[in-house]
Amino acid sequence: MNTARAELRKLLTLPSLRLTALLTWTANLLLTYVYASAEFHGESLGEVAALAPLGYTQAGFLVLGVLAAASEYQEGGQISTTLLAMPRRLPLQAVKAVALTVVALPVAAVTAATSTLAGGAGTWMPAATAYLTLTTLLGAAVAGVVRRAVPAVVLLLGLYFIAGPLLRARNCTNAAYLPDTAALDPTRGAAATVTWTLSVLTLAAVTFRRRDA
Repeated sequence: MNTARAELRKLLTLPSLRLTALLTWTANLLLTYVYASAEFHGESLGEVAALAPLGYTQAGFLVLGVLAAASEYQEGGQISTTLLAMPRRLPLQAVKAVALTVVALPVAAVTAATSTLAGGAGTWMPAATAYLTLTTLLGAAVAGVVRRAVPAVVLLLGLYFIAGPLLRARNCTNAAYLPDTAALDPTRGAAATVTWTLSVLTLAAVTFRRRDA
């Protein structure tokens, strides 16, 4: 319990996480307004137009997860201190994931509510909240493997905003299995998002257990 409180306190006191959440909320509000205006003027935004802003603001949740995990490995080696207090690595990794979920969930809920409720699609709010929370955990898992914020962010943004759109533009069947599919088609992409998140979290846990701090 003490470890969980310590991890939660650590995340809540990171200025970079608070700034990322604030910027994400601001961007989502602006995009929701832009998309609502476009839809009002008759532009087609797809079957679930209210989810359209999340296709962009999910970047904030990727960055949120990366910063949460990579902050441990910055200069000063905070991870070494953490391991002295909690040497059992797999339980520690599980506690970190739970703490990040607790922090990300309200941020995701506010973001999802802004888009879905304003767009008259409130029934999608729980699914959007879950998707953004899983996206945060995926970002953290990748950062846990890479251990550096910039490479992890570049890798994730490249996958979500370059590789994914290119594959979909070419009608590649493999694009349906990308982790961001749920942001475009929640009913079909949920399994892909969950699978990617659990797989990378497992990889991060195995890497954390076997590698030196």
